[in-house]
Amino acid sequence: MTINKAGVKPGHINMGRIIRNLSHVTDQSRKMTYHRPPIYGKDNYGVETTSQSTSEIILPNLPALMRPALTKSYRLERQGANIIGAAMVYTENLKTIKGFANFDQDNNENFNEIEGWDRFIDIDRHIYTIPTDVTGATWSGTDWTFSSDGEKMIAVHGGSSLSGSFVYTLAGTNTLEADRITFKIKASGSEPRLVKFVLNHGVDLTYTPSSSLTIPSGNWLTVDLPFKSGVAGKTGPESRTGNLSGSSIYKTGVRYPVDVVSGASFDFEADFDSFTLTTSGAAAAQTIYIKDINYNKTISWHVHSLKEYNTDYMVFNCVRVKGKRDSRRRSYA
Repeated sequence: MTINKAGVKPGHINMGRIIRNLSHVTDQSRKMTYHRPPIYGKDNYGVETTSQSTSEIILPNLPALMRPALTKSYRLERQGANIIGAAMVYTENLKTIKGFANFDQDNNENFNEIEGWDRFIDIDRHIYTIPTDVTGATWSGTDWTFSSDGEKMIAVHGGSSLSGSFVYTLAGTNTLEADRITFKIKASGSEPRLVKFVLNHGVDLTYTPSSSLTIPSGNWLTVDLPFKSGVAGKTGPESRTGNLSGSSIYKTGVRYPVDVVSGASFDFEADFDSFTLTTSGAAAAQTIYIKDINYNKTISWHVHSLKEYNTDYMVFNCVRVKGKRDSRRRSYA
């Protein structure tokens, strides 16, 4: 507030500072993942084809303040599966958002603004967190040594090979409710390539990024991917492979496609057994840092309308269009 002879005049609202400060006292202030589904081409009759014109945009770490108007409604809809809600989502102004690395149009020309039916993917809760305190013998790998500072796991490659894998193993952990897998990773020195990572639930679920994706040596790279596999090769709408058989990792605004492939008889209801990360270019003394490895249950909020738009902040009216009833899912597992 500014006080002068003319009286009291409102000053600018620093929404970024508000979101950061509130994050220490309320979980309504958080970082969400922004998602826009792929845009498909149209034929001469205006009907969408299975050919993508623009790939999906999925950008983690968007600061936001959420005020639920209706968190969940247990009205039974068709098949008794839907749990819906409504919320207002506050973000910083568009100019500030475009200053973030992944949202910067100098790097990411496909992001212009937050539009109707774009999504804010919010973490409802962590279903399972893979420990990074390296206690016991849970982390292992040839030519790798492991340590921890209490927050992140530090893996040092001491061999002569330019590639290598390390694995966390702890059989028999339930992850039934999870629908996304996330972690943060960075390196020191030269930037090794992230070759793949594998979730094993009795059978492998393998995530393979583009061959040009390197692990940054500066800021953390956030990996946020669906916990599912695709249906590549099927006909009809399900053949849209960019939607169902893969996803994306964005690094400073550049999209790196990720193939998601499950082994035969993979079962998402089976217990977690291991997490394996493979890199290349990890020569002697190469160091990989990894933290916040989480199986998450998420809530997807779709933008219905823009309630307020000004130079300080934006307010979006959002709806939760569907949800999973875990009691039914467990019963039918």
